[in-house]
Amino acid sequence: MVEKEHHHQKRTRKRNNMTARRYRVLDAHFGGASERQIAVQESISPALAHSDLKAALEMLAQKHMGIADEVRAVQMERYSKLLMTWWPLALAGDLEATDRVLRILSHINQINGVIPDKPMITLQQNNVNINSAPVTFHIESANDDLGDNLPEA
Repeated sequence: MVEKEHHHQKRTRKRNNMTARRYRVLDAHFGGASERQIAVQESISPALAHSDLKAALEMLAQKHMGIADEVRAVQMERYSKLLMTWWPLALAGDLEATDRVLRILSHINQINGVIPDKPMITLQQNNVNINSAPVTFHIESANDDLGDNLPEA
């Protein structure tokens, strides 16, 4: 029984040390240190520094996820009340009300993640990127089957 308790204490101490290290890694990252610098500072491998940083960021996100949901719910309630006030006026042709409705809808889209924070598709010279990943394509014909009836340049 004593051995089992000792093993449990050892495992708890190891988990606490790992959690403390992850928070030190996170603190160093926020301070501007690279993963390699953090690895040297903590005397761990760069791969462990990377996984510790990732785990610490995930713990932080989980910790604050509920708060973000609560704030989003309050904001949605506020925007909904504003929208109900301005909507009938906008439908009646009031240009100021229409502008307000469009701005409210834009904010609703933003807080609900409908509009991404960066473009999903970008064109760069001859490259197409979707969500920052390159897409390769080959254009076989660009005349839409118009045959010889192409407009003159």
